[in-house]
Amino acid sequence: MKKKFLIILGSGLFLVFVFIGSLYTFSFRLNGKRKVEVIYGDTYKDLGYRANIFSISLANLVKTSNNVDTKKLGKYKVIYELPFKKLVREVNVVDKEKPNITLIGDEQILLTVNSEYVDPGYVVNDNVDTSLENKVVIENNIDNKKIGEYKVIYKVLDSSGNKEERERIVKVVDDIAPIINLKGLKHIIVKVNEKYDDEGVTALDNYDGDLTSKVKVSSNVNYNQVGTYYIKYMVDDSSLNHTEITRTIDVIENVDITYIKGILLVNKKYHLPANYNPGVNAEALSALNNLQIEARNNGYDIPLISGFRSYETQKYLFNSYAARNGYEKANTFSALPGQSEHQTGLAFDVGEISDNYGNTRAGIWLRDNAHRYGFIIRYLKGKENITGYKYEPWHIRYVGVNVATEIYNASITLEEYLGVA
Repeated sequence: MKKKFLIILGSGLFLVFVFIGSLYTFSFRLNGKRKVEVIYGDTYKDLGYRANIFSISLANLVKTSNNVDTKKLGKYKVIYELPFKKLVREVNVVDKEKPNITLIGDEQILLTVNSEYVDPGYVVNDNVDTSLENKVVIENNIDNKKIGEYKVIYKVLDSSGNKEERERIVKVVDDIAPIINLKGLKHIIVKVNEKYDDEGVTALDNYDGDLTSKVKVSSNVNYNQVGTYYIKYMVDDSSLNHTEITRTIDVIENVDITYIKGILLVNKKYHLPANYNPGVNAEALSALNNLQIEARNNGYDIPLISGFRSYETQKYLFNSYAARNGYEKANTFSALPGQSEHQTGLAFDVGEISDNYGNTRAGIWLRDNAHRYGFIIRYLKGKENITGYKYEPWHIRYVGVNVATEIYNASITLEEYLGVA
């Protein structure tokens, strides 16, 4: 009995030792970390596990399951199970790729000072998110009134907090040259040994403002010798944009013509010689063309009726009017030869030869806008005792924009402006 008891006791102890030994020799554990990250879109490669007792593998007893979807952000579980034990690995599918901002247009833009900056735009692409354009934050410190270099910064965050930033350089520049305006006429005629008192110019710049004091003048005029000469006016702004303009000075033989303030004056007192035959003045004709273009743009037709007339042509016309209406009456609306402004090449009859033309819509427009192109209505109503001729709303005379504007604003005649009324 005692022997049997000892056998049973020994067997029990052996089993206990075997069980306890198995606890120390049994292994079921994960390879690698329990928590892992997988980049969105990549293939998930499981690191596996170890399962054995003593040197015997238990892999055929392990059941593995996972729901990992690397095309969808989120946390997943990979489960490894034995009948008596379970292991879990956490797999976090994450997005660590930044969005991509592609700028539309150039990465460096030149913007003319005082011009409005209009952003060319951008396109945003992301490996996960769509339609990120409306989430872009744009920062810029552009001062379009001040020359300098500025940055436009584009920033965007995707749903995973990945940040992208791009920048565009905007250079505010002054690429517009100054404007030089002549005072007086562009083409001056003086008699030999007489001097033209240069009226000068004004110079304005879109950025620097008044540059008149910085204008440089170059002249080759010899008033003692007949010929064509030039006075050149030049100016640079602070951005080195250059402008120059030229006034032409024709020094002619000492013929009997009258210039006051550089303006050729012709009326019943101041005459032109029979051989004075300059033809139509190119500057005046160009100004007339510009006036007619704007008139048409505003719905008015102001045709040219009569321009340059030679001494002989004027003689024929006056004699015809005198034969029909009598000398005295003809001399109220037609000039004697040598007394006609048409012989200067600076005068034009336009629109309609009618006393009522000044009351028409086209005539009113001409009256109110002619000075903007350098013309005056030469023979004003109520000024017949000064001009010597009746009111002619169709007769315009070129004197240059500055002079014409002064005469228009003062509602005076050319004689009054020149101080010979």
